[in-house]
Amino acid sequence: MQEIYLKEEQVILQAEELIEHNKFASEEDLNTYKVLCEEYKKLLKHMKTVVKLSDLMQLELKNVSEKLTIASQTDSLTELYNKRYFNEIYQKEWFHAISKKSVLSMIMIDIDHFKKYNDTYGHLLGDECLKAVAKEIQKTVTVKGSLVARFGGEEFVILLPNTDIPGASLIAQDLVSNIVALSIEHKGSTIYNIITISVGVASASPMDGEFMDVLLKNADHALYEAKNSGRNCYKVSGTLTKFLQM
Repeated sequence: MQEIYLKEEQVILQAEELIEHNKFASEEDLNTYKVLCEEYKKLLKHMKTVVKLSDLMQLELKNVSEKLTIASQTDSLTELYNKRYFNEIYQKEWFHAISKKSVLSMIMIDIDHFKKYNDTYGHLLGDECLKAVAKEIQKTVTVKGSLVARFGGEEFVILLPNTDIPGASLIAQDLVSNIVALSIEHKGSTIYNIITISVGVASASPMDGEFMDVLLKNADHALYEAKNSGRNCYKVSGTLTKFLQM
């Protein structure tokens, strides 16, 4: 690229010198000028090619960068966001809720007896089960600005900005019933013969000075209560367990 620039400058200087001194008296000078013009045209053509290649390379680099960004944020199996990205967004939403004095809810989900599912059907079918559940969770959650992530293993988490307990509870209820509706066989389950989930719901109105892990702990505790209360249900932090009637 630098060589083309230098050559272009040399051609321009020679052409300007001929014009400045009006050196077109001889046929030789005229031919020299014509040669310079042809060389300049070639340089312009090369420049256009280089610029086009540069644009293509920039576009390719942008595409690669975007793919790497998505890969760093996404769980490769379920194609949901991963835990690292969830933690990043959770922090932003927490402080956003403080500044806007808004409410923030969280839902924690665990597939019931998933280890027994893997033991019964194998890890390949276990992966297919995880993908099916993840897809249904993503389809169920339609709140604007919400984030659905795989938290690890068979556990998922949902962040719901500007959503209160009643709103989050309705989503939790839909999640429980929609996973049941998938009718994924699970002979290893000790409660039902299909895949079910346990769900914990918590909400907070973040304030300055509060620790952001409080909401996460409350949702996790509610999930623990749901699992201890028979599973295939959702539990709202600080309230009674909500069961799905089978």
